[in-house]
Amino acid sequence: MSPNKGSKVIKYCVITSTTAIVLIFISLIPIAKKAFYWNQCFERTFKWIDKYKMELKNWDKSSKENIAVAVCNGAVYEPKVEMR
Repeated sequence: MSPNKGSKVIKYCVITSTTAIVLIFISLIPIAKKAFYWNQCFERTFKWIDKYKMELKNWDKSSKENIAVAVCNGAVYEPKVEMR
């Protein structure tokens, strides 16, 4: 193997690994945005439950967190009445 060939292999490996890392970071952007918005939803919902819901004032912190998680995950919704 010639000295030039060894440096070309290293160059291609560096280019390939750099490209792979950049693509991984790009693919993580939507996940990071979703996590950011979910965390904001959780914080706002927990503060709202803690501050304004009088019937939940006596609940412990983990119960309030469970409700906030359910709200942010979309499990809690207001039912719609359908007339037939």
